[in-house]
Amino acid sequence: MSAGNTFKRFISLLLVTILCLGPASGAWAAQPAKDDLKGHWAETTLRQWINEGLLKGYNGLYQPNEPITRAELVTLINRSFKLSNEAGSISFGDLSPSHWAYSQISVAVHAGYAKGYSDNTFQPNQLITRQESANMIAGYLGLKVADPTALQAFKDAASIASWSRQAVAGLANAGIVSGNPQGLFLPQDKLTRAEAVALLEKAKNYRQPATEFAKAGVYGPSEGQETIKGDVVVSVPGVTLRNVTIEGNLTLTAGIGEGDAHFSKVTVKGVTTIQGGGANSVHFEDSVLVRISVDKRDGTVRVVVAGRSTIEHVVVHSPVTLEESALTDSGFKNVELAESLPAGAQVQLKGVYEDVSILSSDIKISLPSGSIKQLNVGSGAANAEINVGKEASIADLILSSVAKLLGEGKIEKATVNSGAEGSSFESRPASLGGAASGSVDAPAASSSGGSSGGNNGGNNGGNNGGNNGGNNGGNNGGNNGGNNGGNNGGNNGGNNGENPPACQGTTEECRVASLSDISIEGYTLHQLNSEYNNVGEEGFNSQIFAYSVITDRTMSPATVSVSVTQSTYSTIRYHVWGKGDEWQKSDTLSEENATIEIDLKAMEDSRLYMTVYSGDELSSKIYQVFFQYPRTIQEGIKFSTYESSTGNRYVELQKGSINGERLLYSDTVLLFNPGETEPFLTCPSSCSFAASSLSSLTGTWNVQILRGDQPLATGQYQYDFNEAPKLTSDIGLEVVPYTKQELIDAFLNYHSSRPYKFGLTVFADKTKLLATLPGAKYVSFGFSHMTDTVSAFPPGLTKEDFKIGIYPAGYSGYPMANAGRIQDNPSESRFSIYSMLSLQSDPQWENGIVNDLFVFVGLYDENFNLIGQMVIPVVFDSEHIPDNFQTGNNWNPTQP
Repeated sequence: MSAGNTFKRFISLLLVTILCLGPASGAWAAQPAKDDLKGHWAETTLRQWINEGLLKGYNGLYQPNEPITRAELVTLINRSFKLSNEAGSISFGDLSPSHWAYSQISVAVHAGYAKGYSDNTFQPNQLITRQESANMIAGYLGLKVADPTALQAFKDAASIASWSRQAVAGLANAGIVSGNPQGLFLPQDKLTRAEAVALLEKAKNYRQPATEFAKAGVYGPSEGQETIKGDVVVSVPGVTLRNVTIEGNLTLTAGIGEGDAHFSKVTVKGVTTIQGGGANSVHFEDSVLVRISVDKRDGTVRVVVAGRSTIEHVVVHSPVTLEESALTDSGFKNVELAESLPAGAQVQLKGVYEDVSILSSDIKISLPSGSIKQLNVGSGAANAEINVGKEASIADLILSSVAKLLGEGKIEKATVNSGAEGSSFESRPASLGGAASGSVDAPAASSSGGSSGGNNGGNNGGNNGGNNGGNNGGNNGGNNGGNNGGNNGGNNGGNNGENPPACQGTTEECRVASLSDISIEGYTLHQLNSEYNNVGEEGFNSQIFAYSVITDRTMSPATVSVSVTQSTYSTIRYHVWGKGDEWQKSDTLSEENATIEIDLKAMEDSRLYMTVYSGDELSSKIYQVFFQYPRTIQEGIKFSTYESSTGNRYVELQKGSINGERLLYSDTVLLFNPGETEPFLTCPSSCSFAASSLSSLTGTWNVQILRGDQPLATGQYQYDFNEAPKLTSDIGLEVVPYTKQELIDAFLNYHSSRPYKFGLTVFADKTKLLATLPGAKYVSFGFSHMTDTVSAFPPGLTKEDFKIGIYPAGYSGYPMANAGRIQDNPSESRFSIYSMLSLQSDPQWENGIVNDLFVFVGLYDENFNLIGQMVIPVVFDSEHIPDNFQTGNNWNPTQP
């Protein structure tokens, strides 16, 4: 088997696309033909969809009886329910950002109804089965049910896969799916295009499309109460929703990022799912919610309730801070720390809680203030660490697993059941009982504790008080030092200990973690959304966290002053990166009005990254300012290449930034051969074409870019598809996979939503690299998975593939679109220049195999000219994958 037939070669991830598809060409391509809908059983519905703009054919052909692919179905689902917000990032092994359906699949992932397979692929071009389609649609509608009764209507119910049974049952209950005249569901049959439309038409009618708030602002009436039928989605920061009753679910998507969302006098009858918000607050004031599910993919979210708010039940799947502020009602009632909460996760509870249940193992819970009526540590929740602050209390603690209780807070009653043997208490509960109470480690009763303290204080007060006070901020000095220790420990701890002085402002003043102004004399701030697209507004807005500043292409080197204004008690930690995203400086600012100096040069980008911490250190927000030179068409787009699974080579468009503004996915790019007035290719979103259609590997195209019907830019693009030079000598690069333990440590340290499947680090040998390539200053990386046994290296990438800088460094987007700086004079002889980690798929999709891969390396000189490329195979063995995984054993260069 040749190498070309045994793996899919692409720039960074597996790319499988052969069609130029989008809004103009529809969800599938076809050949010109007569009306193929006339007389079809679904003709009425199909024509209705065509009239509504939901279904688009090609040259009048719709092929209703042809099977539909996974990518085509998610496109139709998104159109059906008017879904448009994309996930922050997706990384399937076979899906390039330039695939025609990349954005549609990103929308599907963001909406939560589509996931990849266990091998980290999405398989967009795979024909979808009826049961797979049911899983997607029921997932979006929230119709999966555990009751299998509805499946009895299908004679072949036993053949429905276990992972799809709840979905099929839910859709059947809702009347959205039914059997054929023979009473069969046919779960393994491929779904046809007509069946997809008919299915989605019923799904649309079953539930009103979600109401999405995708732009910052205040929504809802100033008085009275508005009712929203169906679900509500908030997908950007800075949204305030007031005086609204939501009959469906409320979802706060990851698009909120680290921003705020405010809800005032809002009632949610369904489930409120929080996927974004970060350390900045999601606020509910005078609101009533039945159930909150906290499930943020990365990082911690802070949820605050105030006023006359009632939250019946909170289920926590990810790190969170739950906080009650100025409540006049019950606030959070019942909190469940779900079994899915990852090990090492931290949960902070502030307020008065009726019932808290811990079902997850190896997590940390802190209660700095407030109280819990009953805290139940379940039988499967081993090794929980619970810190009860001095101002906090637990009325009834029930331990059914081993737990560690820290802090000086009061525990009135503790019941230690079988299974909790070996639990420990820093402060003894007032009442201690239960079958395993005799096995716990707890201080003696208060009378003996006082006597012991007096003796220790007399003998060792000076030493213990002074030392412990200095190290721990005075607390231990008071406890261990007796009279002298208390005095010395308190003084030394207060002056020299680690605990910082408390914020001196009011609670609200100490809670502020936002800037009130950013200004740069002589320059304009252009507001960007979470995808770094220009939103059309200028100037500063505290709820906008990214800005673009456009510099002059011919400017002389200059230093500009960025003026920032923060609250009295907050602190700014900032970083500045320059050319090639090379770090320049960092510092901390505590002044209300401060200035940051940025060095700017012509044709070079810079980036200012500011984290604002509140005075009470409970909140933070991140603001970024991108200084970018306006790119031409030649500089702001590129054309990468890839090979399909059949070995055919294709060219695909990648959009960057033009004239200081990032191109939108919906911007249309027209390509013209020189001297021609009709484009040979129209890309309404992104597209690809066969490389065999190129008349030459080098040449020039005329390019026109449209936004809607308006011209955005015109110019020429000179392309070069010649293979980039290969570096055949040993330049000292080595790719090392993460070990099994390093994968575990990364999962615990980064608080990832799922464990990692594999990771790798690229190391450089300082002596070899400097000796062989002294001019190498920047590097870019990509990788491709091997999907079968591979015995030969893949073809080298083209010069177009290694083109970099199509948008400013720091923007998310295409792999290999930017390069990173190589350290000029690293202190170590062997140093890291690149590292990456890949998450495991959800259990239902994970096949437990880690395939070998190729890493593509591009090296550039000081002016970003490509020096050459290297291809390095990476082989995984049992010591470099998780315990429950197997190696793919793909790389076998000795095989004939």
